[in-house]
Amino acid sequence: MESFTEKWFGFQPEILPEQFVGRMLSARSTKTFADTDAANMAYLKARERLLNVNEWGAYTNEALADFQLVDENGEKVSGKAAKGLRIRIDIPGPGTFEGEGFDWALIEEMEEDAREDLEYVAFRVRPAANPEKKKSEVAHFYNPQSTSTMVVYRDDLSVTCAIYDRNLSANTEHTTNLADKMRNAVVGNLAASGLSGVQWQALVDALWGEMA
Repeated sequence: MESFTEKWFGFQPEILPEQFVGRMLSARSTKTFADTDAANMAYLKARERLLNVNEWGAYTNEALADFQLVDENGEKVSGKAAKGLRIRIDIPGPGTFEGEGFDWALIEEMEEDAREDLEYVAFRVRPAANPEKKKSEVAHFYNPQSTSTMVVYRDDLSVTCAIYDRNLSANTEHTTNLADKMRNAVVGNLAASGLSGVQWQALVDALWGEMA
């Protein structure tokens, strides 16, 4: 399968950016099943839960934050993750002025492939502007070079849920609001130092649902 590359940390999708600046974090959870039918069922369930972004907070008992898919105008979307949709993120504590209390991200790339013994779905998220405002400043605690790549894959009888954060740094350059700069410096550095990885681990562990 050309779309998949085996690297130092299991299988990773081609849409995963190279690490070139800042910090990187990864969260991963793998289960191995007795037969192909059980592995397929587990993959399909984890895939469904990964794409159901609006329920991420419920899956983790709000250990992460509240996530809401929206369209390019900021209107709520009830469906599943798709390229071009935004994610409105409500994390504990104060939000940004530019984001009107929220952090915003764009699902900028998505891929999916399958064959008999290997299948996966993945999408990449990047900090973005508040779609409800005309200004183009990034409204997120991370710099726009930072990304999160979410993936669920089945390799024969093993199913893995993983999130890869790459090129993490606080967003202090892509906003002109002083309060936002200060807030992003604190939140962004805490997240990049490891808090984001802890929270993402809670999510990948929760994607199994009742199988956990």
